[in-house]
Amino acid sequence: MSSKTEIIDQLKAAVTSGRTDILRSIISAVEKDKDLYSPTLLRDILNEVCCEEGTLLHLSSKMGNVDMVRTLLSANADPGIHNEAGKTAYDLVTDENVRMVFSEELLQATAQSKLGRVCQLFASGVDVNLIDSEESQNTPLHWAASFGNRGVIQCLCTRGANVRAVNASGCTPLHDAVKRGDAQAVTELLMHNSDPMAKVTCGKDEGKTAIDLAAGKPQVLKVLNNPPKPLHETDTSTGTQSGLQKLTIKADSTSESSVHSPLPNGDINGPLSPTPQLKTPTFSKNLSLNSTLQPPKPVITEEKLGLLWPQPQSIIQRDGKPFTPGSQLPVYISNGPSESSNEILKIWQTRRSTFETLSLNISVNIFTRLSDSSVPHILCCVNSRVCPGCALYKLTISSNQVKIVCSDIQSLHYAISTVFQLFSVYKAEEIHIPPLLIDDWPDIHYRGILLDISQGRLLMKNSLKSTIDTLSLNKINMIQLYCRFTKMDEPGWQAPYSKSCICDLDEYCRERGIQMVPVLDVVPQIQFEDLDDLYTTLQDFIANFQNAQFVSLGPRLSSFILDADDGGLDTSDSLKLLPLHWDKTIQICGYPLHGLDTKLLFDIPPNVLINEYGIEADYEFRRFCTPLSEKGVGFFLCPGTSAWNSIAGCPEAAIKNIYNAVKCGVTHGCTGIIVCDWSGKGHFNSHVFSWPAYMLNLGLSWNSNCHQDFLFANLGELMNQHVFHDKKSVAGQVVIELGRAETYLIRCSRAQTAGDIQRLPDALGSTLFKFLTAPDTVSIEHLSIEAVQRTVRHAKKCQQELINSDLHCQDGEEIKSELNLACELMLLATRICRSLLITGKNPSGTAGYAAINLGINNLSATVKTDIANRILEFMEPYKAAWNTRYMSTIGLQESVGTFQSLLRTLLPDQDTMELMNRDHSSIQHL
Repeated sequence: MSSKTEIIDQLKAAVTSGRTDILRSIISAVEKDKDLYSPTLLRDILNEVCCEEGTLLHLSSKMGNVDMVRTLLSANADPGIHNEAGKTAYDLVTDENVRMVFSEELLQATAQSKLGRVCQLFASGVDVNLIDSEESQNTPLHWAASFGNRGVIQCLCTRGANVRAVNASGCTPLHDAVKRGDAQAVTELLMHNSDPMAKVTCGKDEGKTAIDLAAGKPQVLKVLNNPPKPLHETDTSTGTQSGLQKLTIKADSTSESSVHSPLPNGDINGPLSPTPQLKTPTFSKNLSLNSTLQPPKPVITEEKLGLLWPQPQSIIQRDGKPFTPGSQLPVYISNGPSESSNEILKIWQTRRSTFETLSLNISVNIFTRLSDSSVPHILCCVNSRVCPGCALYKLTISSNQVKIVCSDIQSLHYAISTVFQLFSVYKAEEIHIPPLLIDDWPDIHYRGILLDISQGRLLMKNSLKSTIDTLSLNKINMIQLYCRFTKMDEPGWQAPYSKSCICDLDEYCRERGIQMVPVLDVVPQIQFEDLDDLYTTLQDFIANFQNAQFVSLGPRLSSFILDADDGGLDTSDSLKLLPLHWDKTIQICGYPLHGLDTKLLFDIPPNVLINEYGIEADYEFRRFCTPLSEKGVGFFLCPGTSAWNSIAGCPEAAIKNIYNAVKCGVTHGCTGIIVCDWSGKGHFNSHVFSWPAYMLNLGLSWNSNCHQDFLFANLGELMNQHVFHDKKSVAGQVVIELGRAETYLIRCSRAQTAGDIQRLPDALGSTLFKFLTAPDTVSIEHLSIEAVQRTVRHAKKCQQELINSDLHCQDGEEIKSELNLACELMLLATRICRSLLITGKNPSGTAGYAAINLGINNLSATVKTDIANRILEFMEPYKAAWNTRYMSTIGLQESVGTFQSLLRTLLPDQDTMELMNRDHSSIQHL
């Protein structure tokens, strides 16, 4: 009996020598002799990366040996496995004959409805719209319509198959399905926007529609006459899903090639053309797992696993019965010599209420020989000797057990999060989780968010705790609170949250594996000489962060500390002016270092870390982080949420900004990544529009291999699953779509090409935001009525879909109300914009700009009164929504004051304060 290593060596020798006969002989021997070899041995051998090229299939593909490739694929070698360079076997193919072998494998798997095999081939890079031959010109969807089942048709369609492709016989896939008489196949194709009125273009059935071909097939005819509701809008020219047109993006900031990403609900923005495009948004529950959009390797055929977030580093599916827990779920814990069983027990007890949301009652006990292992249970072991490393964990899921092995207490938090997500993703009437092997660890050690509590919308304590719960289940481990201080007559507490509240939140975070860190800064009026007067105030604030290992300094305070003098950089004297304890690691903003000689970086003490803040979509983190890395200075990267000074944020900018930060951080070895949720002016944007950036940062900083396209395509559905728990998959899409509509109008106002990410987010605020805060200053020369109307339709479509949402998160109804108010705000802003466009329209229409901004004063009295009435109607629900989730003592007065200022511009002769306090019933008498 040969060992696994010996068999691999024999197979490798056969491949390199071109001996297909020997290859087949060895494969056949291993397949047939079940007594000598494990049933999974052949699969393990064929899928093992065993040489420089990768697997045996990689090697054969690179060599261009058609027979070898065909033999290995016939033996079920996995074509979706990546080598160390991230390439699949299909990526290494240079010979067209070999490429045809992969195509034939896909067509055969499609015809036989082997869904898992089809997914593997798509993951390898095989084109979903290939044709079988020039003579017949059938696509895989034609094959599926003629031979496959409904599941494989759905698989192809969700991966971008062209439902309107025409073969050499002039037929679309729908025509083939009708001829076959398969009502289920016809139904699925219609759901993906196949055209039942399309005519056969040539051949014996030329001129016939699908309905014509259905004569004598009553079940098919019934479906055609009563078609199901389409899942997506479809571009009539290509047969693919439409929405916001395709955005050209790069794989990373240095890549020269670009990728087009098909999104489940429409694409981000138009092709690089003079005018961005905005089409009606569509809403889909399906996760988009196109071959270019899948999460990182290894390949998985269970699409639900694509909803785990962050994506685990390694998932291996196994054969066997699923794990199906009962309502009473035993958890047995075991600890190593350096871990406390009491601490493990407390962590599980903290999560008890979380599992209860899935109707699971967990009972936690010490594992002994008397523990009942006959029922489905969780076995949890925390032992650094069994699982050496930092923040590592392993999950082994079999039919009767979920086994968790963790390297430390921190990794236990992460393991429990993944277990909960698996239970949640696979819950229907019961929970059925397939056998899996998961190995997981973070790419970047510290992953978190910064909340600006110096101004703006501040969540009440209970809502903030709910946010912390959600973040912790997505593997966050740091939350920073940014507060600015000023000099007062008597030193005292200046933070908006009370001392007891900060202490409570600090402990709440600790129980969930998160440390809460103070970020100190001062208002612009404070000078270096004033620091001594602030010493006790800052000390009082820091003292309430009992579990913080760090203290961070904001930009202005850092400029006092990082003062280059006499050709050197000495921080020791300045740091003494701040109440910083010896056991705290200091984080300093890197802005003051920009432009200085990089040799000065050697003067930074080893216990000081640099925070590199950058909030623009195209911010060059590498420019400033390369010197830090080369000089051995530790650093954090701090991108932004792109949500401030807007109504609904700019998710496209957030994706680019955070993606670039993570790629830079991984390449240059950053210590952590913190996404910053800064406050701006007006505070129109509710907290819900910060979630896209939160989720992006937590997912990417844990597993940096997720492709940008996957993020663009699936961010809304990930929020539906993990943030809003929306059973109808609407709320997450609404958040993204409203942000995209707002970004679209920014580009229109600048005559910017679609896909151009320069100056995103706008430093002064989005175009719609400025129509509410300073309408007379907005440049409208490049705007058109058509662009405004598209934005209006987009917002109204989102508002309409919001009615169907079904949120099961805490504050679900309040969040739904906030989204609805955001739609109303956008509609109000577009109304002002449209009025200014009509008033400032160029009368000649042939020369110069189409319109110029003549200002609010030049609007007609009727229009101004109409807008004023709308503002007044809006104020009561706006303030009510604010007081439900946010602190009324900070931010609200400024936000309402912005509307009052707008009213004063509209109605200069009216007492706007009296108007805003008037009952709704008297608004009509304006």
